Amino acid sequence: MHRFFFDLLVDNVVKIDPGGMVFEQTRATFVVADEMARHLFVWRDDLRDCDAWIRVRDAGGREIYRAAVWAESEERIGWDQP
Repeated sequence: MHRFFFDLLVDNVVKIDPGGMVFEQTRATFVVADEMARHLFVWRDDLRDCDAWIRVRDAGGREIYRAAVWAESEERIGWDQP
């Protein structure tokens, strides 16, 4: 098992994840980061119009993945329509 950290990057500000989470496989952290980013997109309207990311780091501090909170993509178009 390995510990990974999920930091929030907003423009030039980094909010460090102090505790992280333990996963057996690295790829599982990609799914978690994507889910976190989707959740923030829906619930944090202040993060929609800026450069916001969830950064995944390993225990050594190496960045292994980034998930955008806001992305100009077809997947996001109409997200708030019934």
